[in-house]
Amino acid sequence: MSTQGNFKTLISPIKINDRLTLNNRMIKAPQSTMYWDADYSINDRVIDFYESLAVGGAGMIILAGILWFPAHPGGIYGALYDDKYLPGMKKLVDRIHKRGCPIICQFHHTAQSAPASFDGSPPMAPSALTAEELPSPVPLVQPTKALTLEEIQDHKERYVRSALRAKEAGFDGVEVHGAHGYFLEGFLSKIWNKRTDQYGCQNMENRTRLMVEIITEIKQKAGADFPVGVRINGEEWGAKNGITIEESVEIAKILESAGADYISVTGYGYGPLPFRYVPDYWPYPEPEDYMKPFMERYKGQGLLVPAAEAIKKAVKVPVIAVGRMDEVVAEEVLVQGKADIIAFGRQLWADPEFPRKVIEGRREDIVRCTRCATCEDPPAGPRRCRVNPAMGREKELALIPAGKKKKVMVVGGGPAGMEAARVAALRGHEVTIYEKDSKLGGKLSLASMIKGNDIENVMPIVDYLKTQIEKSNIKVNLKTEVTAALIADEKPDAVIVAVGGKYTLPDIPGVDKKNVSSVNSLSKMVRPFLKIFGPQKLNSLTHLFLPLGKKVVIIGGQIEGCQGAVFLAKRGRKVTILESSDQIGKGIPPRYWDRLKYWFEKKNIPIYFGVKYQEITKNGVWITTADGQKRLVEGNSVMVLTSQEPNNKLAKMIKKQVKEVHLIGSAQGAEIGSLIVNALLDGRRTGCKI
Repeated sequence: MSTQGNFKTLISPIKINDRLTLNNRMIKAPQSTMYWDADYSINDRVIDFYESLAVGGAGMIILAGILWFPAHPGGIYGALYDDKYLPGMKKLVDRIHKRGCPIICQFHHTAQSAPASFDGSPPMAPSALTAEELPSPVPLVQPTKALTLEEIQDHKERYVRSALRAKEAGFDGVEVHGAHGYFLEGFLSKIWNKRTDQYGCQNMENRTRLMVEIITEIKQKAGADFPVGVRINGEEWGAKNGITIEESVEIAKILESAGADYISVTGYGYGPLPFRYVPDYWPYPEPEDYMKPFMERYKGQGLLVPAAEAIKKAVKVPVIAVGRMDEVVAEEVLVQGKADIIAFGRQLWADPEFPRKVIEGRREDIVRCTRCATCEDPPAGPRRCRVNPAMGREKELALIPAGKKKKVMVVGGGPAGMEAARVAALRGHEVTIYEKDSKLGGKLSLASMIKGNDIENVMPIVDYLKTQIEKSNIKVNLKTEVTAALIADEKPDAVIVAVGGKYTLPDIPGVDKKNVSSVNSLSKMVRPFLKIFGPQKLNSLTHLFLPLGKKVVIIGGQIEGCQGAVFLAKRGRKVTILESSDQIGKGIPPRYWDRLKYWFEKKNIPIYFGVKYQEITKNGVWITTADGQKRLVEGNSVMVLTSQEPNNKLAKMIKKQVKEVHLIGSAQGAEIGSLIVNALLDGRRTGCKI
């Protein structure tokens, strides 16, 4: 089925200028992968990753975060501030061009948004700001030191020289990064700019002066037709004197007059909670009060589109919009004349072939980004993707045809089992899935009911994997419990055991009382309702009725317990979290955890860690606190939401009767845990090595 009629604008070509034409309007947004070597040199991992985007049909790639200045405070970025980086960059560009895809080089320096400078002194910035003047509290950002006029001129020259190296390397253009709280944005925004000289905040001409000078000099030295784009914040939230849409329109017009060939419009947020990157994380677990009026935008075409629309009305060069869009919303934005090009970020991390699938009408084959923040865990480390295990591992996890066809039994139809089956079948094996439940998906429906889908949404994982299995020659046997006898009858060459981990009750007196529930009992209770209503409808209905007391004590303070606490607190329960270890929130990506711990404080949700459990009663849980005090944590309901333990009984049992046995996913226990990212990675790896 072709969708060309539905996505006619999105898949159509467009000119950036007379020198650069894109085959379609789906481009890769600039995002740092952190795959580079420690000395900022390129490596095969970087090249393989970007080549996968080119193969996937991206209309253009914007290579993110290339350093024009060696003293950078952190992050594994690429660089072009020295000729020594040219050979590697030429290799990258050549590989991308062989795939028929243009590539733009974006330049970067964190500057005032860094937690510290390269040598430990305050970060460089347009102006010196004290801790009290910062838009976000320490340690999110640090007090800054002001650049001198001499330093500004030196940085400008470095910037231009780096742009000329980009041209020499063969890049199709450069992007001057004036957004996200970084170096040049510091001059554009009165949040950071308190200067009174020619680069000061008195008027827009001064605020844009440095960007204008950089654009002008690049054009003079690289050629008037050498594409130079800019990226700016269309809007800033959460800090006094942030850029408004009206100001961003004025900025865009000035930069266009200076020679900018396109305007890429993004945004940024500040405030008491770690907001910063938009549009993915700020609504979790709830938006700050000043952001609540923007939720309708967020749920519609995205937080950032209104600024792009306003800028497009004011300039003649192409305008790039970005932010949480799928192909349907993207086409809508283009058709309505709110932008000319759509930049996709995490969606192309999730599925590098997204553009090609849209063009070919294979939307059901798209791997959807679930907005889980796994790609920023840890924030400064190499990126990984929950739903695309091959991201950054393109060669290691390539789907190479198997040398010998095998009969493969997959025991368990959760995410690990489905992914292992999908990959093994694509490589040519004969695969059968056995699942004791009446449907595939494991506990993802339960997880979806708990999480909801306003921000993170896990159900597209199930939809995608089910679709791929249906389109394959994989056999599926539901309502089938696998035994050693069944395996003996089937005589498989390989068995993949993906039965999930065991949720066991801790050895606490009173744990068998009626007021105690667990993942197992919760799963059993909601199973029929999930079948009737589905996870999202049931999520809504739990606001009306929930068979739990008004005070709930949660045993378990890692991802399971913390997410359970959010679910219950939003439904009016008074929650207390208990954790026996000295760590809270394990498994929650840092971008979400940074916000969640502040939210727990705001909601007055007590957290006790390092506790010893004494007894569960009808009135709550008796514990010994970390400082040796015995106390009753009151609650008329107790929920045990601890991590999974190994479920390896079947794997051990068949070890001698089957030559090749693989125990994967959370069946391995706490080391893998209940994280979907680990389950899918384990499934992919196993499917690739069988």
